[in-house]
Amino acid sequence: MKRILGLLLLLVSGAVFAVPAAYVHALDGEARASTKGVSRAIQIGSILETGDEVNVSAGTATLKFEDGQIVGLQKGSRFSIVNYQYNKTRVADSNVVLALLSGGMRYITGVIGGTRREAISLRAGTATIGIRGTDVITFVDDNGNVLATVQDGTVSFASAGVTATVTPGRAVTAPSGGAPGTPVPVGQIARATVNTVTPLGLLITPGTQPVELKASAELVKTVADLKDKTKKLADAEKKAAAATDAQKAAAAAELAAAKQAVQDAALAATLAVRTATIADQQAKQTAVQGGAPSSAGTAPPSQGQGVGLPPVTTPDPSITVSITTTTPASSTTETEVLFVPPPTTTPTTTTTVTASPS
Repeated sequence: MKRILGLLLLLVSGAVFAVPAAYVHALDGEARASTKGVSRAIQIGSILETGDEVNVSAGTATLKFEDGQIVGLQKGSRFSIVNYQYNKTRVADSNVVLALLSGGMRYITGVIGGTRREAISLRAGTATIGIRGTDVITFVDDNGNVLATVQDGTVSFASAGVTATVTPGRAVTAPSGGAPGTPVPVGQIARATVNTVTPLGLLITPGTQPVELKASAELVKTVADLKDKTKKLADAEKKAAAATDAQKAAAAAELAAAKQAVQDAALAATLAVRTATIADQQAKQTAVQGGAPSSAGTAPPSQGQGVGLPPVTTPDPSITVSITTTTPASSTTETEVLFVPPPTTTPTTTTTVTASPS
């Protein structure tokens, strides 16, 4: 009996520390997450917890945390959520420790960093990066050498007892375990070195407003499903158009099934948008009531400056879908699902259907 009670206590304590922290907002490639040596494949909409280590084997992954902070990872990166405690009712008591073990990471502050910057600790190799409300890119190579460059805001880069202050458009490097050099304009860093993080500097990211994890994860998952079914519908249309007389009946049935699948997926995405909109508005209200500034998490992330290009702000396309289908009766159906959270307005969903005379 004591052994059983001990096992139950162990399971309960494990559940307590498995705190949901973020979800996979976008994934272009393959990635896995592991907790205490147990690895699992992750996909768009997967929930990540405190203690998870994320490995990106191909492409890029974009993670969004509950308080709105963003982490973008490139191929070959290993990243750990060392600690994530988001106190919604008293944001100043929150605490975050994130670590880039290898590869490249882009980090953008959310509500926690916008409320109390000392609550954020970023580790990159043997260096520690202090946040002052910012958008920073860092890279750790195979030898443990570290590069950090800033898109927006300011960071303090500390290693071997020496601290360097890095401002937008500038970069600093440090050998493994060694002191950082003097920050210089990105243009003075070897182009080959900068090229390693250029994709991160141009990575289009979502807004940094706080979210309700489950609703937001379900939204991106349903939109990804809608995109997949839209592609299958396009393939079915091509197949129907090229079908021989003997194949027409089967092709028509496949096309009809594909159209129904798209309609069902579009409805699911529409409902997910509405649910996420309400949940995220509540998340923002709760953060403000918990002491976060009303402006925290609303600044749209920019791209380019940290890799030596003019800064630009681009809407997140990962949750925007447009569908156009053509039927034998020459009618056209257009379905657009749009959920791009702008700084001051709420997400919208639009469904449009037009048909030409038969």
